[in-house]
Amino acid sequence: MTDQPLRCLRCGSENIAVQAVNETQIKHRGCLGWTLWILLAVCTIGLIIIIPLITNSKTKTKKTSVAVCQSCGNRWEL
Repeated sequence: MTDQPLRCLRCGSENIAVQAVNETQIKHRGCLGWTLWILLAVCTIGLIIIIPLITNSKTKTKKTSVAVCQSCGNRWEL
């Protein structure tokens, strides 16, 4: 960052707080995916190996910094 203080784009105030924000998304399997995994589990002997794959969820995390003007409440990403 630069040595200059942050200024609000709306009101011009220098009273700015910077916050770290985490966004988490969890993607679950749909009905078709569950049906295919169950059918595969019934048709194969490796049922013990397939069960952890069925219950596995994918997690995605995004970290951003957000500046918030303490005077007018305006928010923007840095």
